[in-house]
Amino acid sequence: PDILSETITPADEFIILACDGVWDVMSNQEAVDFVRQRINGTATLSEIAAEVVDACLASDPKETRGIGCDNMTAMVVQLNV
Repeated sequence: PDILSETITPADEFIILACDGVWDVMSNQEAVDFVRQRINGTATLSEIAAEVVDACLASDPKETRGIGCDNMTAMVVQLNV
């Protein structure tokens, strides 16, 4: 696994922890935009994480050549609440 050490600043809103099945489908920025659109609404963090995974699932594995069919796990951690 890739492990990075970052300093959290007051500007940081959330952290997305996800396995490679998610990152094969979404870029970092796509995932941030996806979560940011939902985080201040009525959905819980668990629901947002489930929506990330659902958005990454391939509707037709043959068409995507297996992308969106890998194991997928995601967690969203909200900061500075």
